[in-house]
Amino acid sequence: MKPKMILFDYGGTLLYEPDFCPSAGNQAIYSYIIENPNHVSLQEFSDYLLLLFEEIRALRSEKIEMHEHIFLRYVLEHFNMKLLIPIEKAEEIIWNGVSKGCMTPNADKMLAVLRENHIRTGIISNLCWSSKALTKRLKQFFPEHDFEFVITSSDYIFRKPDIHIFDIAIRKSKLKPEEIWYCGNDVEVDIFGAYQANLFPVYYDDRTIPSRFYEKNDSFSIEFPHLRIHSWEELTKEIFYE
Repeated sequence: MKPKMILFDYGGTLLYEPDFCPSAGNQAIYSYIIENPNHVSLQEFSDYLLLLFEEIRALRSEKIEMHEHIFLRYVLEHFNMKLLIPIEKAEEIIWNGVSKGCMTPNADKMLAVLRENHIRTGIISNLCWSSKALTKRLKQFFPEHDFEFVITSSDYIFRKPDIHIFDIAIRKSKLKPEEIWYCGNDVEVDIFGAYQANLFPVYYDDRTIPSRFYEKNDSFSIEFPHLRIHSWEELTKEIFYE
C-alpha cells in the first residue's frame, strides 16, 4: 500500500556527518566566552566537556535524552563562565563546529518526488540538539522542502526505539499507523522501533555512506514485513512503479 506519509531519521539517513569532531564544537563555542574569571584554557574546557558527556552517556538510559542546552548551561556555571550569545544560538555554533553535515546521495531528488506526489513527510531523530536547530539544518540542505514536523529526542525526552516518540509523531500526523512508513539506517532503533509502533519499516542501507552501524545491523535478523533499500531511487520505484 502506498504510504500517505513517510517519516525519516536524520543522521545517516537524510544527512550524515563525515567530519564529526566534538572537540571542534567545543573550540567553536569557546571563542564566544566573554567572562572566564578562572582563566580556564580551551584544552581544559574541552576536556571537561568530553569527560562529562561520557559520564552522562554512561548514566542515562538508552531510551532517554538530555538536551544540549542543559549540558552546556551546567558546564558554563561550573566554570563560572558567561557567553556573548544566548544559549539557543550557542547550540547552532557548537553543532556546526562538530559537523556541518552532508546530504546522502539523491535525498533531495527523492524528497522532490514525494512532494510532487503529495506524500507527506516528517522527522523523528535521536538527537541532543533541538528540533528547531535540526529544522534549520534540514532547510539548508533541502530549501524547497517543508517537513510537517521535526521531532528530536532532546525536545521530547524519549529516544527511539521507545514507542512514545513514535506515538507523538503518529498523533501529530492524524493518520493511522499503517498509513505511515518510517525510514532509518539503524536496524535496532529505527526498524524494530517502527515495527513496534505499527509503522511500516524502511531500512535505508546505503553502504557508500560511512557508518558505525553496519556491523551491528548485520547481527540482526529482520523477521517481519519491511522494505530494505540501498538508494533513494529504490524507495521511489517501490512506491510509484512496483
